[in-house]
Amino acid sequence: MAGHQDAEMLPSAAPTFFTGLRRMFYVVTANETSFENLEEVPNYVKQGMPFLVFLFIVETLVAWIRNKPTPRFSNVIASGGVALVTQTVRVLTVSVEMVAYVWLYQNLRLVDLSWDSPLTWWLAFFGVEFGYYWSHRLHHEVNILWAAHQVHHSSDDYNVLSSLRTSAFQRCTSFFMNLPLALFVPPAAFLVHYQLNLLYQAWLHTEVVGSLGPLEYVLNTPTHHRVHHGHNRRYMSKNYGGTLIIWDRMFGTFHEERGPLAYGLTTAVNTWDPVWIQFQHFVCIWRTFWRTHGLWNKVSVCLAEPGWAPSKHEHRSTQDVPQVTQPVPKYDRRVTMPWACYVMVHFALVLITSRQLPKNLGMLGTVGRLGTTLWTLSSLAAILDCRPTAALMELYRCMTVLGTGLLLWLSGGHMTSSLALTHITLACHACSVVVWILYFMNSPKVQLGGKTD
Repeated sequence: MAGHQDAEMLPSAAPTFFTGLRRMFYVVTANETSFENLEEVPNYVKQGMPFLVFLFIVETLVAWIRNKPTPRFSNVIASGGVALVTQTVRVLTVSVEMVAYVWLYQNLRLVDLSWDSPLTWWLAFFGVEFGYYWSHRLHHEVNILWAAHQVHHSSDDYNVLSSLRTSAFQRCTSFFMNLPLALFVPPAAFLVHYQLNLLYQAWLHTEVVGSLGPLEYVLNTPTHHRVHHGHNRRYMSKNYGGTLIIWDRMFGTFHEERGPLAYGLTTAVNTWDPVWIQFQHFVCIWRTFWRTHGLWNKVSVCLAEPGWAPSKHEHRSTQDVPQVTQPVPKYDRRVTMPWACYVMVHFALVLITSRQLPKNLGMLGTVGRLGTTLWTLSSLAAILDCRPTAALMELYRCMTVLGTGLLLWLSGGHMTSSLALTHITLACHACSVVVWILYFMNSPKVQLGGKTD
């Protein structure tokens, strides 16, 4: 699943609870989701975020009632951080995807379909889903594309918030698979189903829902998607569908859920840092590229399957995947409750302030503010990872934010579009500076970390 933010979409009224919940499961009618103009299409993904949180809370309660494992605090913060990194990078990039789609439709379309026709609605539904299947499959089979998509598979927990682990770059690469639809599907119809397809996939990320009976033959369900996220040998490269599972059945990539699964990457990331999670496989490809001799081998590092190496005479095999042993070890560094509260407060603050940027910042100010967001997320992750450098890194960050905020205040500017939020931000960082100074004064007695699993 990936977020969607386009300048073409205007603000629209928030949906009722029942309507918003229906959209999360693609339970909509053609009449209520058909629009003549692109500007009329609601931002379904943005409107769906509160309902995603609601589903997560319900999932957590069900797991707790059943005495099953509940989401880990650090994993939740990391998933939210990954989503925030994606949102941050998207602010710095030009949204050319819909521009390209609209241009192709206006200049090269083969037919004119009525925007309010049921045929157009269903054609867009199946077209978007078919494009998603092949795009998703290619992102598993081509290494440079996998570098973007691996972000989504980086969590070794599996819950609704795992759907927030979206790549900051995948939308730029996956969108090309949708451009052929511009030859006959109106842009508004495409944008509706593009968003609803993504929203539907949120509830697939759960372990509390079992088999759904006959629906399993047609729809993508939690049981099918759990298989896709498993890195057990028999589950590799399976179940690529978004809303439907029929394409996997047709093209030989379907596998039923049988036995326990191990989630995450075959080579664990072993950090809660959302910035590193986003970029780590690109760094791996870069290092391998420069170590590899021969032009063709260098090209293969990028375009062959993940795990390809010149020493291998064949493409990746499931035998290259380590055998999973039970119980599956999970990365976990536990911090004490006071530091967990500290992280939670600062994460909430960066989440809120990232949506309240002043409109007159300019390009340099925007880059600086968003760079601070990435720094904050990495610094908080350092605390959760119990890194030795975490305390110093966080002290420098808090001092920088506080100093920058005071300079802006003295010059008549504000850190956010809300004066009250600016004051809260400055006060919070001022208190944090005091906390870290006291920490260093009593460092032999105060520890960041608690137990380590």
